[in-house]
Amino acid sequence: MKKLFFLAIIAICYGCTLHDERADEKVNGYKPVYVDYATIRKIEIQPARKLSHPGKIYVKGNYLYINESGEGIHIFDNTDKTNPKPVAFLAIPVNKDISIKNNLLYADNADDLVAIDISDLKNIRVVKRIEKAFPYPTFPNETGKFECADPSKGYVKSWEYTQLINPKCFR
Repeated sequence: MKKLFFLAIIAICYGCTLHDERADEKVNGYKPVYVDYATIRKIEIQPARKLSHPGKIYVKGNYLYINESGEGIHIFDNTDKTNPKPVAFLAIPVNKDISIKNNLLYADNADDLVAIDISDLKNIRVVKRIEKAFPYPTFPNETGKFECADPSKGYVKSWEYTQLINPKCFR
C-alpha cells in the first residue's frame, strides 16, 4: 500500500512538471531582426539624402564624409566651408564606423570589414572585404530575456523589444 501511495505521488508530481514545461511563458524581451547577407553586402552609391542620425565625420580633400549610423555615408562637397553641398550617399548596410586613409575608406559592414576606393567619387568600388572580421551580435545591449540569435537566419541588424514566448536566452 505504501508503494502504491508513493507511486501515485510521483505520478501527480511528474504530471505537474510536464504541464509547467508545456505552458507558454510570455515575457517582454528582445527579438533579433535579421537581414540576409546578400542584402547587407550590397554597397552602392545613391542620390544624396538628408542626415537623420549622423555619426563620425571625416574630411578628405574638399569632401566631408559623414557616417549615418546603420545606413552608410553622406558625401558632401566642402569646397565652400560655409555651405557644404550634398554629393551622394554611399549605402553600406549595418554600418556604424568609418575611417579614411589615403584614398581608402574603411567601414564595418555588419560583421565584415570593407576597404572602399574613393579616389573617383563617380566610380566608388569595394577593393577588399574581410568577412567575419567582427563578432556576430549574439545578444542585445540591454539586459533581460531575449530570443537566441541564429546565424543561419542571417545577420542580426537590430533587436526589437516585444513579447516573447519561452525565450531561452538571458543576460
